[in-house]
Amino acid sequence: MHGPSGPYPTSEFEHSSIAATVKKIFNLKDFLTRRDAWAGTFECVLNTTRLRTDCPVTLPEPVKMRETEAKEDANLSDFQEQIVLMSAALSGDHVKDTYPHKLVENMVVSQAVKYVVDVFQKFCNECEIARKNGVDESEIVCLANPPARKTSKSLAHKIFSCLICDH
Repeated sequence: MHGPSGPYPTSEFEHSSIAATVKKIFNLKDFLTRRDAWAGTFECVLNTTRLRTDCPVTLPEPVKMRETEAKEDANLSDFQEQIVLMSAALSGDHVKDTYPHKLVENMVVSQAVKYVVDVFQKFCNECEIARKNGVDESEIVCLANPPARKTSKSLAHKIFSCLICDH
């Protein structure tokens, strides 16, 4: 088992390690908080030279977490809105005039699910096309070449506007 790699001798793995690792891998300028600036990063355990062989082939059926059905016509929670907005950054929709508020305005859960699924499918299709065209797997696939914006982008925009499809 690998331990966390810095930046401090006291750094540990924790949920902020995800943001710290993304920041380090993509050489992003700023941390989100002092917490992710302190957190250990995972790049010491992320490699393709020594692949795991202990992964399960099938997963058990998930346990139902709630008694009621999903509220497909409900308004989005703040968390659900953030998922939609991150998906917009993945698809390139974050450069449109509808981003961020008009995109999620009056959107209900069923519409959000469709939007996120469609964006992810489009992204994976573009990854497959890039792979078939001989693009190296380390290249970043971007769905849109956004025009320069005068406003600064959040860390989520920087992370999700260009990602590598991992399947």
